[in-house]
Amino acid sequence: MSKQDKIRLFDPNEPALNDHLFGLPFDEDECDIHVLPAPWEVTVSYGAGTAEGPEEIAAASGQVDLYDERFPEGWQRGIWMHEVDEGWAKKSADLRGQATTYIEAYERDEVEAAELKILDRINDECGNFHRWVERKSKQILDADKRLILLGGDHSTSLGALRASKAKYGDFGILQIDAHADLRPAYEGFEYSHASIMYNALNEDLASSLTIVGLRDYCHQEADFIAQDSRVTAFTDHGMKKVMYDGQTWSRVCRNIIDTLPENLYLSVDIDGLDPSLCPGTGTPVPGGLSMSEFIYLLDAIVATGRKIIGADLVEVVPGEGQWDANVGARVLWSISHRLA
Repeated sequence: MSKQDKIRLFDPNEPALNDHLFGLPFDEDECDIHVLPAPWEVTVSYGAGTAEGPEEIAAASGQVDLYDERFPEGWQRGIWMHEVDEGWAKKSADLRGQATTYIEAYERDEVEAAELKILDRINDECGNFHRWVERKSKQILDADKRLILLGGDHSTSLGALRASKAKYGDFGILQIDAHADLRPAYEGFEYSHASIMYNALNEDLASSLTIVGLRDYCHQEADFIAQDSRVTAFTDHGMKKVMYDGQTWSRVCRNIIDTLPENLYLSVDIDGLDPSLCPGTGTPVPGGLSMSEFIYLLDAIVATGRKIIGADLVEVVPGEGQWDANVGARVLWSISHRLA
């Protein structure tokens, strides 16, 4: 059966009747958008569980109604989620245990030869994982599909950014995040979730970085933002202040958009949103964007003709119940409609 026949026969008003992402009827090659799960959380420094995010989001996606008032036929593009690689998921869990041993010694200032050996292994294996993500992302992009990486912690974005650079050339990164993630390393981990944007800029993967929702960062990162002309930060405090003084969210969004190039990669750490939407995430911070503010910003970007060439969604921790996964599924759905 052709894709057009499936579109004609599929009833989007029915509940999900299969185990495909969002209950859509399409096969892998019929989907324009491909979701690559990255079950990796070796270097998380506070709450864990984000490696389980992709599977839980997929399970929750069946509860999402398919109508979007801006994109009523958006479901027809098709969204396919690749299988979670159980080998990497197991390695993440194994290394996470070793990382905990190292971190405990680090916090006691008792790092010795045994702990340094652990650190070296973790840095090496993280590098291997990012190269795997890069290869898988390249396969998706070479097939002329749109890529959304689904983490896992924020470090998982690196391979997708590398592949996107090879495919699209110059682009900027729009980072929705409570944190800057601009540390050269964190606790000795070269590929820490707290270092993803430092690594991306250090490898010249993006021409610019715009951070929105920033509200928890260190002096070193503040200095980096002030000194690197590629980086612009819209802090939660700064945005809320001008809004309390009378500026509209529309005006704030226009200011954000003015910093963005024509092509951009959207990197969404779920903790960039209000923590009531993601209470289980590893490092929740008070403040952040509402869901409506987030979607309004994306729509405002698309309305200018700018293109979102790829995206990631990271740091969704299932937590108690399915609330975080439910929100994650809806964020994923919203992002998918707005890809170029």
